[in-house]
Amino acid sequence: MAPSFKYRLVVFLLGGLLCFSGYGQDARGLRLLAQWFDDSPPATPRNSRYNDVWCFVQNGQEYAAIGSSLGTHIIHLPYNNAVQEVGFIPGSAQGAYATHRDFAYKDGFLYAVGDEEPATFQVIDVRNLPISVSLELETTEFFTTAHNIFHDESSGLLYVSGSSGHAMTILDATNAAQPTFVTHFDLVDYVHDVYVRDNIAYLNAALHGLWVFDFSTPTSPVLLGNLTEYPQLGYNHSGWLNESGDVYVFADETPGKSLKVCDVSSISEIEVLSLLNSGGSSHTSPHNLIIKDNLVYVSYYFDGLQVFDIRNPQEPVRVAWYRTYSGQEYDYQGAWGVFVGLPSERIIVSDRQSGLLVFAHASGADVGTSAVQLTNNPGDGMAAVQVFQKNFRKVNAVVSDASGRIVFTGEFTNNTDSFWIPIDLRDMANGYYFIGVSVDDGNLQRLKYLKLTP
Repeated sequence: MAPSFKYRLVVFLLGGLLCFSGYGQDARGLRLLAQWFDDSPPATPRNSRYNDVWCFVQNGQEYAAIGSSLGTHIIHLPYNNAVQEVGFIPGSAQGAYATHRDFAYKDGFLYAVGDEEPATFQVIDVRNLPISVSLELETTEFFTTAHNIFHDESSGLLYVSGSSGHAMTILDATNAAQPTFVTHFDLVDYVHDVYVRDNIAYLNAALHGLWVFDFSTPTSPVLLGNLTEYPQLGYNHSGWLNESGDVYVFADETPGKSLKVCDVSSISEIEVLSLLNSGGSSHTSPHNLIIKDNLVYVSYYFDGLQVFDIRNPQEPVRVAWYRTYSGQEYDYQGAWGVFVGLPSERIIVSDRQSGLLVFAHASGADVGTSAVQLTNNPGDGMAAVQVFQKNFRKVNAVVSDASGRIVFTGEFTNNTDSFWIPIDLRDMANGYYFIGVSVDDGNLQRLKYLKLTP
């Protein structure tokens, strides 16, 4: 049945770092912008209601799909962060035992799978958002239960890992509304999660390590390499490839085990370059991750959202974090899923207990530095850049709109430890503005500001 919505919490902020429910205090470099939570989904004995999250853009607006013990909730993510549920599709499996769902998206259709019986493969039509969503297809023709689904944008194939009775099932989503069967894959015993780019699939194979296959011919995949022995070996859960395609980071979902940063420039000789972790309790585990702009975003169970800089993959640095979970530190509690890559550059996290959370970096595009920080973002146009560098001579600022037109320039001089540069865009149209800041003619730091006037 659909949730009753008898209780819903929606929090949205336009200011600085938020501390609420006791867990916002354990944070650095991230701002919580909004939270969505509904207590209608049945909770497990450990009070878990929610699972994975995936995001997409439809009709020019950003949305998140978050799974619960009832089904799939579609959450609108407007730029003013007044998040709200705009659609719901019930799952065929419902109740406190229905703890796993996963999603993928293509051309106006959302794909949903579940890992508990009686599961189905669902194709959800989201083309009419924000007005409505509908169930286009629900079938058990290809599989019943499945743990994960991933869309390879280059081929249009859907890779369904942990599909019932098989390690993986591959579907053709050329017709996004009606995917068709391609093949089953069973060359490894089990695939828990998968990342695919240009037909090259990185298979996180649970207790059997990491395997890489070329699926250019899906019915005849070619093994390119594997990694079955490595430091801190655990349950190989999920991973992601960096933009340049030479570094793959994966998480072992085993309490106390670190993530592995791997050199995959030669897939036949995969090498672990370094380990990274939250520095938290030995009970916590890294779960899901995404890499963007050499930053690794990890949903790290009760250590919440963790962000690592891997520009030097041999020496990764933890640069930002936010504890999304405030309860006792039992295994497998807290942050489940994470998504980055939306046009707004917001970070979306699903937490088993706390629901959906929306974050932004607290300082510009480069969270690895603290030389400058942009505040009142989003805001009404009265932005401010704070400069933390000591004994500087001057600061130059140039602001352009989304079309590249320069709308503000200024040079400021000061030698104090902290200095604020006022940027007045109140007479400008709503939208995104790009603020370039250079301290003492040094490297340009590019900040993104969103002007919103109600």
